[in-house]
Amino acid sequence: MGIFHLQRFPPYNPGRGAMLYYPNSTTKANARGWGSSVKPKIKSKTNGIDDAMHNEQNHGPRTTNAKGSVVLGGNAAGSLAPDGNGNSNSISSVISRDQYNLPDFQTKYNHAFFFVIKSYSEDDVHKSIKYNVWASTPNGNKRLDSAYQDAQQKIAEKGNSCPVFLFFSVNASGQFCGVAEMIGRVDFNKTMDFWQQDKWNGCFPVKWHIIKDVPNPQLRHIILENNENKPVTNSRDTQEVKLPQGIDILNIFKNYVTKTSILDDFDYYESRQKVMQEKRPRPLIPHFDHKQPQTNELITGFQSMDISATKNMVYTQVGDNTKE
Repeated sequence: MGIFHLQRFPPYNPGRGAMLYYPNSTTKANARGWGSSVKPKIKSKTNGIDDAMHNEQNHGPRTTNAKGSVVLGGNAAGSLAPDGNGNSNSISSVISRDQYNLPDFQTKYNHAFFFVIKSYSEDDVHKSIKYNVWASTPNGNKRLDSAYQDAQQKIAEKGNSCPVFLFFSVNASGQFCGVAEMIGRVDFNKTMDFWQQDKWNGCFPVKWHIIKDVPNPQLRHIILENNENKPVTNSRDTQEVKLPQGIDILNIFKNYVTKTSILDDFDYYESRQKVMQEKRPRPLIPHFDHKQPQTNELITGFQSMDISATKNMVYTQVGDNTKE
């Protein structure tokens, strides 16, 4: 996702923050970027599919599916079509609401790492849920990979779980949209080519636990001492959240009652992805079977990397550790 000149930084703590969008504010932060006064992208009258398809989309129309499962539009890719035996490979058969926001989701941990993830667009969050993968900036990837290795070390030493949770928020959306868990190391040599922009390198597997729209006011009282005492809603990409605040955020996500989530808009984002891949001169989607168990294959590839070779990795950052 680009090359940046790196500088040293303390473990996980960017020490800098960026403002998220507030309804009455004229300043918005470009996710993984600097603040700007650019207005959010406006959907066209043709379901958002027009010449602005490659623009960043911070919020979909939230078209609710009454059946409670995600129904995807058309055959967004050839591999989604029924096979020769008439069996459907549609993602709608494996992505359904009942596998997220589970009532028994654990929120109490003695050891865990938490990070805020800022995305330029909901298109990329849609793909993260669809493919169980994510990618940050070069600096963000290194920070998250180092945290994951530290978590694995704690598990080995203490015998207890030590998950790495990611709190997702789309720039200028005024809300957080879900909680995922990092379940494998970063593969710095593997690049997914379905992101909204063709500049992100490296990737790592994730498991989504909670997918719901949580407005910023529900989280604004969470103050991060390691980020100049700013609210968690004022965080840049891969800003670390310490254990007590991270547990509080998990509980807020679990208990908050909402009627909307990005799952409502999967059909909308599938249509956008289909149009984008048709416009791009090269294949947009790598060959996946479009079934979520593919995550295990990603994990196997990531875990095959020699952790000992990087255990002395130096934490680094640039003044702005966000995607440019």
